[in-house]
Amino acid sequence: MPSAPRRARVSDAQLTLPLAWLTEDDVLAALRARGVADVARVRFRDNRSRLISLSADRARLNLHSCFRAASPDVLEAITAFAGARGDTLGYRRAIARLREWHEAQVAGSDADPDAVGPCSGTPAQLQALAHAYRQLNRSHFGGMLPDLLPVRLSDRMTRRLGHVQYGRSTTARSVTEIALNIDLLLEGNDAALTDTLLHEMAHAEAWLAHGHRGHGRTWRRIAARVGCDARACSDMRIRRRRRGYPPTTRVPG
Repeated sequence: MPSAPRRARVSDAQLTLPLAWLTEDDVLAALRARGVADVARVRFRDNRSRLISLSADRARLNLHSCFRAASPDVLEAITAFAGARGDTLGYRRAIARLREWHEAQVAGSDADPDAVGPCSGTPAQLQALAHAYRQLNRSHFGGMLPDLLPVRLSDRMTRRLGHVQYGRSTTARSVTEIALNIDLLLEGNDAALTDTLLHEMAHAEAWLAHGHRGHGRTWRRIAARVGCDARACSDMRIRRRRRGYPPTTRVPG
């Protein structure tokens, strides 16, 4: 009697998928090149509960669609999962890496654009932010980021301080905007404003240059290089408006 199929499950209620890069044939070829001969078919699925599964006869590998953007080390983890015979240390490490990748993909696209809301900034505020972005792009990123990336201000953000919106093209990676919590423009928050802008710009570089989302090793390495706090910016404490007060019109220096 064949053994029960092996699988790993995803606990997230909602997922936003990354751009499509690898095809099913690409993954199958990578498995064959790494010595996994049993798998005859690879299928990407957009389901919301299963991360990766191998059929009982080991002929079919089902992958969550987030792995279309898998990096080479994630492909190694997929190979280790598909080639493992039992609950080995390599199998457990592969599962851990695949979960880490999945969490990074979801964390890097966790903001609902509708929750960010329309731009709440004044023209003077937006002009100052555009100038700050261009300066930081030159001084900290070597000008590698898009020069005219929109930076807008949100009055709807509560705990979150910033958000980067990724493009939806299937042919090229892109970033469409950076949104910042308008409370960052309150007096006394200038250092947090710069740190948050660098934080989101680091996300933009991680995606454009490396196909990485979230706060994983790639993003942390960039954050350390540019000098922003290498942790989720929602953990930062800032001055905030009292409840019911209108957004600030202050323009940062």
